[in-house]
Amino acid sequence: MNNDQNNDKIAFVVTVEDLQQKAVSLIGRKLDDIELRTAVKGIEAGLSFDIETVFKAAIEEAMAQNHQA
Repeated sequence: MNNDQNNDKIAFVVTVEDLQQKAVSLIGRKLDDIELRTAVKGIEAGLSFDIETVFKAAIEEAMAQNHQA
């Protein structure tokens, strides 16, 4: 695998549409603009809260999978 080709590849994305679809499934409607801004802030905070643990676990799992092959 050429690392240069993967440097700009996105590993994970949550779009506003993803958030709105989840809102519809949870509360039966889309969020209004104020609710959406608050929810986006919450997602940003939640995803960055313990990202180091997520990175560490993902890298360790990748290494374990590679050594099993």
